[in-house]
Amino acid sequence: MTTAQYELTDNIQRGIIYLSKSDQNFLVQAMPMIKPEYFEYPSHQKLFSVISEYYKKYHKLPEDDFVLEEIKKVMSSSELFSDYKEELQEINGLDEDSISNEDYLLDLVEEFAKEQSLKDALLQSFDLMKKKKFSNIENVMRTALTVSRNVDLGLDYFDSMDERWNRVKDDDRNPKFRTIFPSLNQALEGGLASKELAMVVAPPGVGKSLYLANQAVRSCFDGQDVLYISLEMSEDRVAQRLDSIFTRIKQRELKDRVNSVKDRISEISKVSSTSGTKLGRLRIKEFPTKRATMSALRAFLVQLKNYENFSPDVIIIDYLELLVTDATLAEYQAQERLAQELRGLASENECLVWTATQTNREGRRVSIITDTELADSYGKTRVCDLVFSINQSEQEFDNGKARAYIIKSRNGTSKFVVPLDINYDLLTISQSQTA
Repeated sequence: MTTAQYELTDNIQRGIIYLSKSDQNFLVQAMPMIKPEYFEYPSHQKLFSVISEYYKKYHKLPEDDFVLEEIKKVMSSSELFSDYKEELQEINGLDEDSISNEDYLLDLVEEFAKEQSLKDALLQSFDLMKKKKFSNIENVMRTALTVSRNVDLGLDYFDSMDERWNRVKDDDRNPKFRTIFPSLNQALEGGLASKELAMVVAPPGVGKSLYLANQAVRSCFDGQDVLYISLEMSEDRVAQRLDSIFTRIKQRELKDRVNSVKDRISEISKVSSTSGTKLGRLRIKEFPTKRATMSALRAFLVQLKNYENFSPDVIIIDYLELLVTDATLAEYQAQERLAQELRGLASENECLVWTATQTNREGRRVSIITDTELADSYGKTRVCDLVFSINQSEQEFDNGKARAYIIKSRNGTSKFVVPLDINYDLLTISQSQTA
């Protein structure tokens, strides 16, 4: 693979080297973007390589004498040491105008590095296509797109105390992502946060999708934009469920009361606006069962952003096992990988992700479902910030009752039960008033 070189004047290339050896901030931003071979001349390539390697090893900028000493170790037998001394003098004697605008030089470096990185990634992708390694293509392209001069060195615990606590106070004043259970919100000190992953656990037919639909409505009422990904039901069927939850019109009456549904939704929007909280947007997207990959979800999010200017605050995936990984793995590994990727999706898009998962056979036999009854993979809960199960006996089903058990809460209390009411006509699920 041939690496392109800077189409920049000699003095601008010298300016990049000068600032690299004399300005730590410039070097720290430039190093992730610059490859030595980007420079046109071998002397510039070796000078930049020596400077960056010295900084990586000693965390200091090298003096010129140190640079020249290191050059001796890497220069070829056909090169003259005096040429490097003269070139370094040339770099040090640059006109001030050549190095006066560091940001401009960094912008030039970044633009070139991005272009070259994408070209390299495209070439790698063609090779991967020939080898049918399709799952690796996304990672190659995403890595190429991360080329940037922005440097994030994380949080300095001791030096950031005031700034950090000011952010906490600001966060407390902002609405969090509430669940539909008041007791759980209290345990979470208001609710969940962006970049988190929450999971509902239940046997088949015990309310996973029902909870997720109710959560979608709750988030909309809180003014959050919601994307509901259905991997089992059609978009129309999901929408009909939401019709009942929003309007409190029974499922069996919807067809005969379409105008009432429209009127109530319109009234809900008006009430939300007058109360000061605009009703969040809600989009439903169906993917074929066991056909949707994380690559497909990411691509769809890009389409929503580009065509509809829609960036969801909450993404609901109904449900985990119906996704498919890009890699070939055993089922328990695949589920753990999917959970990890959903957590990554939440972080990348700075949103909250909700999903659900099945229990194993024991899930129908026990009174309280814990992580022991998770189907195929205990590991899928490791990356979750909140995990709770929905538990229901036959008698509870007959009486429209159930129990939520908080299996895991990374940022709050866990191991407690929330009694639930379920209205199967309206498809609503809520915390019992007696709780």
